[in-house]
Amino acid sequence: LFAEEGYFGTSMNNIANEVGIGKSALYYYFESKEGLCKKLMRRDRSVLEKDLKKAVKKGVTPFDGLFQIILVLLSFRIEHPEIVLLTSFTGGIDEKKPIVRYIVEMRVSVLKLIREIIEEMDITRRRSRKFIYVFSASLLGFLFSPFVPKEMDSKELAKQLTKYSLTTSK
Repeated sequence: LFAEEGYFGTSMNNIANEVGIGKSALYYYFESKEGLCKKLMRRDRSVLEKDLKKAVKKGVTPFDGLFQIILVLLSFRIEHPEIVLLTSFTGGIDEKKPIVRYIVEMRVSVLKLIREIIEEMDITRRRSRKFIYVFSASLLGFLFSPFVPKEMDSKELAKQLTKYSLTTSK
């Protein structure tokens, strides 16, 4: 629901109806919509970190490793659609709300995770640190964008992004 309606467009009542439980039962487990969102984001970040680290180990070459990272990010976006919240807040009127600050902090945390994983690969020897920052931010913004069609072939997109990222000039 967060992915479809946005954080502010989703209510605890909507969530309870979607899950098929009463609103009071939902409040038994989560004190607020903010608490539920934070728990989802923490869980998602933890799962993403584990999946990304596994993906890098699968890659024999830098190309394979980068391909696996992109594939994990694409798959993760499909399996955890609420992750698009990371790219949905850019500041403005709601930036003082605690949940917006939390989501922005979580976005920075995920971006740092992706950047660190890419920096550990052999590709970093051939690319500047600036490239790693720009590439990591681009991956996060593009792959978690609500405009990327879900029916897109993940393997083909991962292959194209990997090829492009390894063949562009410094």
